[in-house]
Amino acid sequence: MNLESIRNAGRNLLIPVIRLLVSAGISPFTVTSLGLLLTIVASWLVWDGKYIAGVAVFIVGSILDAMDGELARRQGIESKAGAVFDSSCDRIGEIFMFAAILAGKAGAAHHELVYLVPAALGGSFMVSYVRARAEGVNLSCSVGLVTRTERLILLMMGLVISGLWDARAIVIALAILAVGTWFTAGQRMIKVFRDGREISTDGE
Repeated sequence: MNLESIRNAGRNLLIPVIRLLVSAGISPFTVTSLGLLLTIVASWLVWDGKYIAGVAVFIVGSILDAMDGELARRQGIESKAGAVFDSSCDRIGEIFMFAAILAGKAGAAHHELVYLVPAALGGSFMVSYVRARAEGVNLSCSVGLVTRTERLILLMMGLVISGLWDARAIVIALAILAVGTWFTAGQRMIKVFRDGREISTDGE
């Protein structure tokens, strides 16, 4: 079973909840906003060293984030604005979580995070940026070893192990994320160069 089949299985498990939200008339905007709010609450718990509780709240927020797109499709209200809002909330949630790790108890105990957090956050943003920029010039670019799903799993695993053992697990998780995200950004850049050589666009 590959990662994509696992993702599809997860989506299928959420279908009954999505149907309930549709019948209740709850909008995707509300779901996305609530997901971000829960991620911010989870970040505060992580900042305070309550890693297990933080992961529990983080999981709920991530589940909500996974439902908003399908909810919009089922309600027939998909829009470009909604897609941009969803992606923006994802990035805001990442900023809060990484900042909480660096500024909280984990950062105070492990000074390596001063370097690892910016590296992992920067790599994470580059993975998303290269895809967004590629899609802006009509190139498909969703490939890569460490996409958002893998980033969430790695981060959650690091936090859970930190709660059960020691915050050094976060250091290890962030080191893997830093390497993995920059590698993935490189993979996407290579794909863009291969697929877009004949397309000319203005740079920033």
